[in-house]
Amino acid sequence: MISCLSGVLFEIGSESIIIDVNGAGFEVLVHQRALSGLPRTGEALFLYTYLQVLENDFKLYGFLEKEELKLFKKLLGVSGMGAKGAMNVLAFMEPFSFYQAIASSDDKILTKIPGIGKKSADRLIFELREKIGELSILAAADTSGTAVEEVLQALETLGYGRSEVFSLIMEMKKTGDLADSAEENIKRVLKMKARQMK
Repeated sequence: MISCLSGVLFEIGSESIIIDVNGAGFEVLVHQRALSGLPRTGEALFLYTYLQVLENDFKLYGFLEKEELKLFKKLLGVSGMGAKGAMNVLAFMEPFSFYQAIASSDDKILTKIPGIGKKSADRLIFELREKIGELSILAAADTSGTAVEEVLQALETLGYGRSEVFSLIMEMKKTGDLADSAEENIKRVLKMKARQMK
């Protein structure tokens, strides 16, 4: 199983890229939102990957964030949802926003995703709500979700990965340490990061 690739971005296509890993070129399918976040050709690139084995073919899917790979795998477990549909979801929205939509049963936003109709949206909500139960805590209150998003964006600006910050916020929520103020939550996350580094 190819779980990740680290190399140099060789070529960028409309739906895929080629990454040079020690002289071997790997074609990797990426979603449209990821294409805009890629470095320039010739620069270093790290991708989390998922290898799909088909009857007469192999397809390698790449993701810039580990949280995206996790969501991709969850989506593949939904009945009627293939890899193309899962990539459409990721191209349309970030994992956190998708989890919020599922937890709050927001089929209106889900039906805006290309290829997702009302029935598909309802199926996604039905099959995934239990699997992402812990995330429904965040989406239960819109104000809390908004505050969390502000914290994520602010800390991303400071150079922290979205997935690592998100896991700390989840921990704060579970322990009752999540404040109403985004500014206060940023301070608390930074303190937690500092403790981890000791």
